[in-house]
Amino acid sequence: MKNIHVNQLGYRTNGIKKAIVPHDDITFEIIRDNVSVFNGKCGEKVFDAASNATVRIADFSEFRECGEFFIKTASGDSYKFTIGENPYAGFRDALLEMFNYQKCGVDLDCGKWSHPACHDSLATVYGTDEKLDVSGGWHDAGDYGRYIVPAAPAVADLLLAFELSPNPSPNLLETVWFEIEWMLKMQCKKTGGVYHKVSCRGFNALDEMPHLEKGELIICPISLTATADFAAITAMASRFYPTKKAELIEAAKRAWEWCEKNLDVPGFKNPPGITTGEYGDKDAKDELFWAACELFNATGNEIYHDYVKSSKIYLGLGWARMGTYGIAAYLMSGVATDYSLAEEMKERLRRECEDITENFIREPYGTSQNGVYGWGSNLGVANNAMTLLLYNCIVEERAYKSIAMEHMHYLLGRNPLSLSYITGFGTNAVKNPHHRPSVSVGEAFPGLVSGGPCAFATSDAAWKKHCEGKPPSMCFVDDKDSYSTNEITIYWNSPVYFVASVLDM
Repeated sequence: MKNIHVNQLGYRTNGIKKAIVPHDDITFEIIRDNVSVFNGKCGEKVFDAASNATVRIADFSEFRECGEFFIKTASGDSYKFTIGENPYAGFRDALLEMFNYQKCGVDLDCGKWSHPACHDSLATVYGTDEKLDVSGGWHDAGDYGRYIVPAAPAVADLLLAFELSPNPSPNLLETVWFEIEWMLKMQCKKTGGVYHKVSCRGFNALDEMPHLEKGELIICPISLTATADFAAITAMASRFYPTKKAELIEAAKRAWEWCEKNLDVPGFKNPPGITTGEYGDKDAKDELFWAACELFNATGNEIYHDYVKSSKIYLGLGWARMGTYGIAAYLMSGVATDYSLAEEMKERLRRECEDITENFIREPYGTSQNGVYGWGSNLGVANNAMTLLLYNCIVEERAYKSIAMEHMHYLLGRNPLSLSYITGFGTNAVKNPHHRPSVSVGEAFPGLVSGGPCAFATSDAAWKKHCEGKPPSMCFVDDKDSYSTNEITIYWNSPVYFVASVLDM
């Protein structure tokens, strides 16, 4: 492992450029073709609690030559990196292509990861003899389950990226529609409620390709969180797909009506005999807040506005905390909003960004985790960057763009492990994610975002062997068996894609 940490893809010519070096290093050099082309002085010592180490920051923003370089100090050197106008070529495209690799129910033509159609049989509604066609959609993570609750933020992140990027990907809407089309199949025709998930009863072998999983497909019961998420995402999608607008709004309305009648339904729990991902959430109020904001945005109907005005304002991105999606929908709404409520939402979001910024200032590696590295910590890194950029798009706080970019530097190698957490990008990138197609083929396809360090002990044997006793941000192992640190998910890729898109990487 290198002891000088850099973004292994590189830095923009006129951008902020920083490396992290050991605290004993006072000066640094930039080397190209074995020749020193720049000398600089390191900053003051900074203690990084998450890695339990004292480090210095080597700031070389003033160096603007283009080419391939590495940084050298008295105690070591860095991996190579590029400085140029666009050192991130292909990065954003790979993040989006991940969703096509995760397609279910169709023949997949993607090189060595190709496979025939999988999971295309009829699925059984749990506890009944009813069979339904719920084929399609994206495999959620390293397993082959398809779950409504995490699908919602993944779709929202991608649609917002299309809306807010200065250079949106032309094939994004087609990519996302594949998932929305599956979500529509998960709505109960009779009631308007939405089934929580479809999967086999348990997980299959880690080295098995998707078409080889032959267990019975089970549709788990309708849940309040899944139905509220569905209402939000179909209402949101209606503004992106004009030819499907009426269908999407009708689906959103029916889901909302089911929610209104079932507000006391308890949070989802796996029914007996089902052991795949649960995505349980005891409190659906944030999902309902988001849904009402999106429905008001889509329809202008004051019924939904009244709900928003009577609701607590919620914050959060990701499947468990959805409120910021609702705030974004309301503040970017094309219909008349309540001025005082809009200002209150802006203030709540501003305070959230201030908290992120305060943590960022304390953390030399350019994150804002406040020392907390739980399961999927890279989601927290990406979501904090996304929150800053959403606020910037709404209020134009330009300073937040550079802070968001610092978070991307961390993900791409400027971290205590000198490891790029995105497969295929960086000299020392994750190679062995907990992801069944990658394990089966023996190689990870590019553009997968690994979950990242997890400081909390789990039943993960690889974690216990390699991470126990280590500082929080060092609790990571690039091992296919480490589901707590090295799994991938669609909703970890999606916020990283959003940040890359809005920053036009």
